[in-house]
Amino acid sequence: MSFKEDANLDINELDKACLEQPALYAEWGELWAQSIRNRDRLKEQITAKKAEIDGKIRDNPGEFGWSMEKNPTETWVSNQVILHKDVKELTDQLTEAQYLVNRMSTAKETMDHRLKALSILTELYKGDYFSSSSKGSAFVKNAVEKSREKQREMIEDSPRMKRRLTKKNE
Repeated sequence: MSFKEDANLDINELDKACLEQPALYAEWGELWAQSIRNRDRLKEQITAKKAEIDGKIRDNPGEFGWSMEKNPTETWVSNQVILHKDVKELTDQLTEAQYLVNRMSTAKETMDHRLKALSILTELYKGDYFSSSSKGSAFVKNAVEKSREKQREMIEDSPRMKRRLTKKNE
């Protein structure tokens, strides 16, 4: 299933939604936690790579373009570290990792909203809202029609009905 499918609720399947809610919350929460761990590991890799590159630059600044007799300035070394291809690559990966953290955070929050919506729908259902106050609404008519379609499909797929229809047509 996709995230959008996981977030959807069907008033005809509130019982199923209630039962699957804890597992969905746990699944998306775990994905969120993993994305944070991956992002934090990338931050550590960037710190280590910057230290490594900084040491190489200080040991041999000429390899990195420093041509003066005196030692390079702190600003020049810092700029060279930031501009190094390995650091830039890791920084790009960190940006993507942060984007994933943000998406997973939104997914986790959506599961919270789903739980609240499920609670509200359950209360409405218990109060006969769907059978009395909104009988004429397009939403309820659509839900009723979907329910009837599912019943027809189940009946048509039933082996017992298939045998009965076969005998009747013979």
